[in-house]
Amino acid sequence: MVNPLYSRLQATADRLIKKFGQQGTVTRMVSSGPAYDPVLTPTDYPCKLAVMNIDLSKVDGTLIQADDKMAYISVSGLPENLTTADELTIAGQKHAMKIVRPLSPAGLTVFYEVIIAA
Repeated sequence: MVNPLYSRLQATADRLIKKFGQQGTVTRMVSSGPAYDPVLTPTDYPCKLAVMNIDLSKVDGTLIQADDKMAYISVSGLPENLTTADELTIAGQKHAMKIVRPLSPAGLTVFYEVIIAA
């Protein structure tokens, strides 16, 4: 059983991101059909996120560039386990997710911290 504190933290993170964030869309390629001939279909999941400049101490010059952005994404309405294979659309502009880190104390994902390509 998950500690009730973490459920409250998840609700607080969701509320703050919705209040101060913006609308976005996570697109995931979903496989259907038989394993020998799968059909990949892009599926959109609306989300709320807060986008900010990346902390310069995280810039390594290879994977993370100075013009990349960091986004905190609410878990509300999203499929489990976002990955770097998913794509993020903000204000009509598509962004690759370079790093996806869930904040998951005791196994409950509170929000995702994502580094996105500019």
